[in-house]
Amino acid sequence: MLWFLKKKDRKYLIISAVIFCAVWALCYFGIGSLFSGSLEAGSMEDLYQGESFFSLFFNNLLHCVVCAAGCGILSVPMLMFDAGSIGVAGVAFRFFGGSTLQYLALLLPHCIFEIPALLISCACGLKLFSVLRKYIAGQKDGLRAVLMNLLKSGIIIFALVLIAALVEAFLTPLIAAKIVG
Repeated sequence: MLWFLKKKDRKYLIISAVIFCAVWALCYFGIGSLFSGSLEAGSMEDLYQGESFFSLFFNNLLHCVVCAAGCGILSVPMLMFDAGSIGVAGVAFRFFGGSTLQYLALLLPHCIFEIPALLISCACGLKLFSVLRKYIAGQKDGLRAVLMNLLKSGIIIFALVLIAALVEAFLTPLIAAKIVG
């Protein structure tokens, strides 16, 4: 079983999910509208600028690595930034006349892989913080096993980010062409 699904460690994933959902909702339903007036985009077509697979993959992988290695200190702010960006993108989409259904159609195909990768990454960062804190306090038992579990999580994160980048680079432009025009 994956470490972050075990009862004693599930809290790290739950904390990550709660933070992500709260920040997304705050930006999508609340403060995100403050940013809509300063959009550089002139139309809905300008909002979606397809990026290359490699750009998407390495950018998202970098975010996940920072979250995982951030020991909670960088993990949570990075997760909040990503959640906020997704929320503000929804506000921008609405600002230019897009519907919630269109927003979800552009977002969900790749985010069903990307968001779990971010959540697992943040959970790894929070777990790493907890383990290092205990290590510094003198509890050195089990450190190797925890680090191996975190490394195994890295493989899952890598696979999720890879799939998300493939979907975003090759499927999302097709969806955007039909939805955005």
